[in-house]
Amino acid sequence: MSLDSKLSSSHGPSDAGVGHVWQVIRSFFSAPPLPRTEVWSRVPVVALVVSGLDRGVLKIVAEQESFELHMVESIEQAGRLAELVIAPVILVDRDWPGVDWKEAVGNLSVASQSTCVVLISGVSDDYLRRELTRRGGYEVLTKPLRAENVARILKLARSYRSSTLQAATSIDRRT
Repeated sequence: MSLDSKLSSSHGPSDAGVGHVWQVIRSFFSAPPLPRTEVWSRVPVVALVVSGLDRGVLKIVAEQESFELHMVESIEQAGRLAELVIAPVILVDRDWPGVDWKEAVGNLSVASQSTCVVLISGVSDDYLRRELTRRGGYEVLTKPLRAENVARILKLARSYRSSTLQAATSIDRRT
């Protein structure tokens, strides 16, 4: 007797549903895999970036690393869009005209506490990093942007956000 016939046959009243259960289990494991686009969703990233070259690097990294890049034109738009698409990362260019980066980072990190705010700056030193983290920011990316640095920071930020959300969920379950 073949395995299929053993799995689909029932041997009396107590086994009435067993054959059906095994058919369902077998069909689950024998079904063709879903296409990658349905299995892996793209992770949203909101970016407020001045330089056209830096925007180009972000677009390349987004395509290669399966990030869904949303370019915005204002801090207000960045905050609204980050909430709308539940973005784990917001990139803010320190040189955006008319924007105080300290206030922007502080407001964005308070508005969406589970989002990592990354500052893009031409300079990066210990003072800037301390000031950024004190205001709720996550990390500094130096300009001009390099694809490998952007990919590394985006992956770390996504991982950090996932772990903080999991920790918050486990705490909620305990209480």
